[in-house]
Amino acid sequence: MEYVFLGTGAGNGVPEFYCNCDVCREAQSRPECRRTRSAIAVIGDENILIDAPPELSSQLIREKITHIDYLFITHSHHDHSAGLGDLEIYTRFHRKEKLPVFMSRNTLVELQKSYPSLDAWMGVTLIEPGDVTELPDITVTAVEVAHCSGALGFILGREGNRVAYLPDTGPLIDRTQEALLGIETLIMDATFWGENWYPESHRSVDETIRTAQSLNVGTLYLTHLSMHYSVPVTCKEIEKLIERYGGQVKLAYDGTRFNLERVARGYTQTPTLAVKRAMTDAIHI
Repeated sequence: MEYVFLGTGAGNGVPEFYCNCDVCREAQSRPECRRTRSAIAVIGDENILIDAPPELSSQLIREKITHIDYLFITHSHHDHSAGLGDLEIYTRFHRKEKLPVFMSRNTLVELQKSYPSLDAWMGVTLIEPGDVTELPDITVTAVEVAHCSGALGFILGREGNRVAYLPDTGPLIDRTQEALLGIETLIMDATFWGENWYPESHRSVDETIRTAQSLNVGTLYLTHLSMHYSVPVTCKEIEKLIERYGGQVKLAYDGTRFNLERVARGYTQTPTLAVKRAMTDAIHI
């Protein structure tokens, strides 16, 4: 199965119409640095979508994804759910049967306030942290994250082939840390550069890298990047920072793809973040 980042930006996206910072100027001159709001798709015989951001339709067109078979929703915030209208049209007029959707009860309650017709086109399964959803090609496990009421992250796959997707999270609770320990691939909130304005519900680039080191993660992808706040940072600057990790830390871009089988093989041959950092420290002693 193949993973594709549909969007990698935080709530504001990059560039913004009202902003002329270095980041927005970089994105204007380098289209690969533009960031739509965060979502990811898992591509196989059946396609899984996690979240429905405002740009969902254009994201799916860009990646030539023509059908969605399952939808998982991390939480109800606008930047993760404003594309639900596109999925309603797809489901009612093209799919013509309810779309299987998985979310927490609190997320459903919040979404129903803005989308009262959800029951007409969604086949909702309510899930809680620890629940395991067995799909034909993959297993999806829900984990609790500190972001808002009912927010979830997801671990896809089984031991040796796991990818964790946590686009919005503050400090990890103990149970979630245990579930992520030694995971092969972690995709995690890296909203802020410098000061973290919302430490209870988001992470900064530095905090996310330190978290991955403490968890002995194989490969870390940084996503949900605001780039603007609290200090504007360009893609070039982040890429320079993460060079020291020898490929263990990657900056996700809209359209970045990786293959689950390649991840599994690579993990057995490549030092984890913690080991890589220890080797680097030893060199400098």
